[in-house]
Formats: sequence, structure tokens, C-alpha cells
Amino acid sequence: MINKKTGLTVLLASLAAGELMAGTLGNYASGDVLLCFRNGSSDLVVDVGQLSTLTNLTANARYTISTYTAAQLTTAGTLGNSPVGLNGTSWSAFSWTPDSTLFVTRPRAIVGTQTLPWYDKSFGSQGGVTNRMGTIPPGATNNFAYDANNTSTAILEPDSISTYFIGTSYHTAEAGGYGGNFGGTFQGNPENTTPGGFSTGGTVQRSDFYQMTPGGSGFVNGRYLGYFELNTNGVMTYVAFPSSPAIFQSISRAGNQTTIYYTTGTNGTYTLRNNTSLTSGTPLLGWPSVSTLTSGDTATHSITFTDNNSPSFYTITAQ
Repeated sequence: MINKKTGLTVLLASLAAGELMAGTLGNYASGDVLLCFRNGSSDLVVDVGQLSTLTNLTANARYTISTYTAAQLTTAGTLGNSPVGLNGTSWSAFSWTPDSTLFVTRPRAIVGTQTLPWYDKSFGSQGGVTNRMGTIPPGATNNFAYDANNTSTAILEPDSISTYFIGTSYHTAEAGGYGGNFGGTFQGNPENTTPGGFSTGGTVQRSDFYQMTPGGSGFVNGRYLGYFELNTNGVMTYVAFPSSPAIFQSISRAGNQTTIYYTTGTNGTYTLRNNTSLTSGTPLLGWPSVSTLTSGDTATHSITFTDNNSPSFYTITAQ
């Protein structure tokens, strides 16, 4: 279990009402990442900043999102009947560029296991998603006066705004009556939802972040960029993908004892996995785990373990 941090961290001091600066929701720039939360009667729309802030991070670097406040996520959420808080809250992160390239989260079912990637889709398909996403910043800006805790980078808004052409709420644009896939335009639901008791449960949530380049056949995996991690105290962190490759140096077997020599990299967590078939259709990330491997350097390491499978195939996954 991943230990939770105690307390509630204030992420950003509130800015003066009406102070809408460049690179914020009031002057949204294509390519800014939106981080959005919803829980019933109100949503929180956050402008994280430009994609390059995340994509230019070194492998395995951790970047704390500091453009919203703890008050906005909890105390200021006492609007209506169901406050935006940590328990039972749905959240996602996404962005887009003018050429209809999409950047969208996919929630992990198991916190330590990467999800299957979203697929690259056609220009028309991804363009429909960007049109839907594009209604969210003006919808938030139109509701800047909704709560006194709103800032230029994070705005609490009503959960449902139906004026589609001048802006919608995050919930209206993302769900739209079609089960959370941007009004039926996207291939799946990007939202993660915290369980009841999340604040005291002691385990973070993670959602993987993928880039989908338009023009694909619909069966080409998007590019994995990293993951967002929501702590039980409300802090959101982005973790860059560990890009250092793992290499098998040699594999030998004596009876049921297998010895593997390997190199990993200076960043990331590397897992040795095995399977009895290459044609079972199971993704590599779904192969059974043998062991977490030594990492943090470029030296050659070895591992010896018992394997009663015959045949047995091996791979190393990184995250």
C-alpha cells in the first residue's frame, strides 16, 4: 500500500478576482492542459499550463500541479447539495492542438499497472473531440463569479451548463449523456473516480497520459507520455515516463532455474514478466510479474528464479 500524506496542502494562494492573465482560462491557449474535477453540483476546471511543461520533463521526473488550491477542491466546494471534494470525485486531464492531436488520461484499475493505450483515430474522429473540449474554457470563464475562491487558473462552476456554443461546464462537455466520453466523440472514458473514504484510505490514484496523433487506422497505439497521480490530500503530481530502455544481456536455464543478466536505466521502475505463449493475445503489461528489477544505474545485473513453465517467454516493462 502506498502511504498517504497527512494534512491538506494549500497549492496556490488565490489571485484577485477578475485577474485573467495570458496562459490562463480567461485567455486559454491551445495546447494548455486542462485538469478537471466533478462531484455532483459543481466542477473545478484547472489550467495546468502548456503541454511542453510536462513533455519536456526528464524521465521519471515528478511535477506538482500548483494552479489550484486546496480550498477550491474542498472548502469552496460546499456549493449545492454535493461538494467538490476528494471522496467520490471524478477527474481527468486532457489537451489538444489545432491539428486535432489529442492528449488524454486513462484511469488505472491497479495503481502500479499501466493501462492499455488509447488508439490513434482519424482526423474527423479526433476533430470532433477537440470541438467538444474547446467549449470548456469559455464555459469556466463565463462562471468566474460563481465562487469567491476562483482564480485565473482554476474556476469552480455549476455542474451543468447547456449553452454549448458559448461554453459548457466540464461535466456537460465530457459526459453529455453518453457515459463520459465527450458526448460520444471519444473512444472511452478518461475519468478516474475516487472511492468513498479516499481521503483516509491511504492509496493514491493514477491515470496514464497518452498522445493520439490523427490519421491512424484506429488500431495503432497512442504514445505513452507519463501519468497523473492524485494523493489523498488533494495534491496532483505528473510523473514523466521513464524512457531508459531495458536490455536482456543473456538468458540461461538449468532445470527449473532461470538466470537472466540485464541492464535497465537510471530512472523508472522495471518489472520482469513471463508468459507461456506469444500468441495468447494478452498485452505485455498483462503478463504475470516475476520480480521488480534493480535499476538506478546502467550496470549489468542478474536474477535467478524458479520457473516451471515450458516453454516460457520473458519481457521487461517499465513505468
